[in-house]
Amino acid sequence: MKSFQVITDSTSDVELSYRNEYGLDYVQMVFSIAGREYPASLDWEELSASDYYNLMRNGNRATTGLVNAVEFSNKFEKYLSKGLDVLYISCSSRLSGSLNNAKIVAAELMDKYPNNKVICFDSLRSNYSQGMMALDAAMLANKGKSIDEAARELSIHRLRYQTYATVDSLEWLRKAGRVKASSAFFGNLFGVKPIIVGDAAGNNYAFKKIRGRKQSLEALAKIVDERIINRKEATVFIEHADCLEDALFLKDLIIDMVNPKKINISNVGPIIGATVGPNSITVNFYGEKVTILGE
Repeated sequence: MKSFQVITDSTSDVELSYRNEYGLDYVQMVFSIAGREYPASLDWEELSASDYYNLMRNGNRATTGLVNAVEFSNKFEKYLSKGLDVLYISCSSRLSGSLNNAKIVAAELMDKYPNNKVICFDSLRSNYSQGMMALDAAMLANKGKSIDEAARELSIHRLRYQTYATVDSLEWLRKAGRVKASSAFFGNLFGVKPIIVGDAAGNNYAFKKIRGRKQSLEALAKIVDERIINRKEATVFIEHADCLEDALFLKDLIIDMVNPKKINISNVGPIIGATVGPNSITVNFYGEKVTILGE
């Protein structure tokens, strides 16, 4: 029997089928668009992914909010009250303040549950690389490992979980304050498609500039081919912001180059999507340690 419960958050993008299979839970962030606030559900109950990205295409900017203290407290206590320790795997602290909120709540709960432990673990990741980390931790829990053993294992291999992405337009990164207005204007004008990596410090960093959509997808496939390990047993997670055709094109490229055991395709969640915008693509896998550090 497992001695701890793994919890992640809305930036992990793990679908219900995987959460059920591994016994993974998550806490919800929030987002607002077109004058209404929604819970950042990974199952898109109140607003479909297609509707969300079409709202953005029609000029609506999405804004996001952290996991609040009540959400953390309710979710942590759900498992602490059952005698389980809790391992929360957060979005990178360089990208979100949710980790700090979690630590405050965890400290407050220790007086009530002195015989249990809550570890708030900084994944230094977001998107499905964070989700992969959470799934692996849940698998360790299911195998009977302790929370300390799992946290130690994640610490050793944290930088092997990786996300690379490309965006269709720099405008959404500009609106999120990630690029300057002049860079976005000239980048869009000349068809620049940056390749973004979750770097070794937990930041998102545009380390390559590719001209053309097709070429940017080919660059993502090449990165997977160069960096993935144990490819015959690997699962590659492709996410798309309402551009399934491009995701399928990338899947075919990766099959030709890498031929991994499995390729999973899903939607970019609403929190990540608010920054990268419609038609963005991410690819997530386990590989050689990320060493790139952004400026």
